[in-house]
Amino acid sequence: MKKRHLLYCFFLFLIHPIHQTICLADQNIVIKSSDVHGEHYPTVEAVRYMGELLSNWTNGRITIKIFPNGKLGSEKDTLEQTRQGYIEMTRVSLGPVGKYAQGLNVFNLPFIFRSIEHMYNVVDGEIGTTLLLELEQAGLIGLCFMDSGARSFYNSKRPISSPEDMKGLKFRVMNNPIFIEMIQAFGAKAVSIPFSETYKAIQSGAVDGAENNSPTVFTQKHYEVTKYFSITEHLIVPEILVFSKIAWDYLPAVDKELIKKAAIECSIKERELWKKKERIDLENLKEQGFIILDDIDKEPFIAATQAIREKYGAGFKVIMNKIEKTK
Repeated sequence: MKKRHLLYCFFLFLIHPIHQTICLADQNIVIKSSDVHGEHYPTVEAVRYMGELLSNWTNGRITIKIFPNGKLGSEKDTLEQTRQGYIEMTRVSLGPVGKYAQGLNVFNLPFIFRSIEHMYNVVDGEIGTTLLLELEQAGLIGLCFMDSGARSFYNSKRPISSPEDMKGLKFRVMNNPIFIEMIQAFGAKAVSIPFSETYKAIQSGAVDGAENNSPTVFTQKHYEVTKYFSITEHLIVPEILVFSKIAWDYLPAVDKELIKKAAIECSIKERELWKKKERIDLENLKEQGFIILDDIDKEPFIAATQAIREKYGAGFKVIMNKIEKTK
């Protein structure tokens, strides 16, 4: 076994230099982790906390080196690097990882979750555990789910309290058929443009608004070109932390358990940090004169998107029924 391990290490040394630390010094493991978000973003801070836990538990034998700000590439790029074993860990949204565990795409459906707490109960239970395990066949070890808040509508024209208020407005949306049809179901026009162009698009009148969470609206300064924020929470899409199966398979069992344990604590920490950031940034938006409508009746929005859930959830009725039954 030891000889086999040494031969494998030599192979990785030649084609995957990033694994030299793990292979050539069994007592010193450096986990390289990527994130497209900045230094102080909740997901980055949570993974840093995970690294501190592992270091404390092992007297410095296991550490995490974080590469934030997309230093190692886009989410799609780093996910593939992780699958191929070039980096050990990455935090990604469900978009690029959904094709490796089809059931995860259910989480992209509008109003699939009744609340953030409902989402927690789903991803932390049997459903989430099963979907994480499905990633293994794609060369990924799903460690935990993270909170990325709920997406709501904001615009420059008028307050929105029902789908009727959205008719005739133009909203920037991600280039995803589910999200495009959702906007159309509300009577508005969906415009797919890169996220980085959203500010200028609203400023120029190419679109009237967009949909996202309060930290994004504040940090991107979209409050400068919009005025009304309607808390519809139409999309609650968790994010995910994954580990390379190539690296995982050559870790001692005890280290695997430590990483799993630390990942759970990482998830808890991230959710705490996210809630705090969301609360602070919502207050920041109010201070900027942003008008917040937080008493929205969601039922008309839910009814308007029923056909979308039926269409795109047709192949996942079992999962959807389990989600519905989760308290």
